[in-house]
Amino acid sequence: MGKEVKGEIKTFLDFGKVQGGRRTSYDYYEGQDAYDLFMGSRYFKDIIFYREGEVDKVYQVEDIRDQTRKFAALVACKNYSDKLVFYEVGSSAMGVIDALEFLNKKYKELKIKDIKFFGIDNSKWMNAAAKYTHEQYNIKLWESVKEADEVKCDLFFAKGVSLMYAFEDEETMCNILKNSKISIFDYTFSLGDKIQDFVGTGLPVTYLSLDKCKKLLEREGTAFIMKPYTIKNYHHNPKDKVTCDCIYGDKEVVEKYLAELEDRIGENLNNYGDPKFIRQ
Repeated sequence: MGKEVKGEIKTFLDFGKVQGGRRTSYDYYEGQDAYDLFMGSRYFKDIIFYREGEVDKVYQVEDIRDQTRKFAALVACKNYSDKLVFYEVGSSAMGVIDALEFLNKKYKELKIKDIKFFGIDNSKWMNAAAKYTHEQYNIKLWESVKEADEVKCDLFFAKGVSLMYAFEDEETMCNILKNSKISIFDYTFSLGDKIQDFVGTGLPVTYLSLDKCKKLLEREGTAFIMKPYTIKNYHHNPKDKVTCDCIYGDKEVVEKYLAELEDRIGENLNNYGDPKFIRQ
């Protein structure tokens, strides 16, 4: 086992060529510029793949499953709202819009242009790109939770690392969850007090306390479902953290969501998160 590497972490992007075993660098970036250039190109390719119907080429193998979850949840909320509101932390280039349009060609149950889309992404460049590529849609974006308006939404969605970047305390995250009819997210909780750390991107993250979140989310008529799974990067000490696929919201809406999801891809409470629902 090698010696543990310590010190400041920097994200970098190096572009060049390899010829005869020799590497030549044409351009090099660090920090936010590196992130924007690499991740931006990835997200734009995904947008094009959804628009052209080539979903098997989308980068993340679980993406179409996650997008179907969003679609099913919005359908579940239709009868409870005059105008649907979607809110995502880690909204990137707002590719959810293109994924929903792709799915709606099959299911024909939503009017995507009537949905209000709210998002948070820490990249100014990514937020601008999201607006320029979706000018016909109702979008409002912020760079941080602190500068964002309070949003009451039908569906709140997030991937775990986005939440760990965005929230440093349990009250702020749980207030956003409580302002939704249904929240779908995965998250790595601390099994004790909250833990502050860094991940491979060099950015700081916070693992919030599971017990404290549970107490803050206790409300009559709501459901909080957690399905644990393992992410090796976050579980150096498996006794101090747990990662879960989570569903939280009004009990009636949660039940409707699970029924809609099962109708579409067969995913239900018994097999929620099963690898068979992601691209192999």
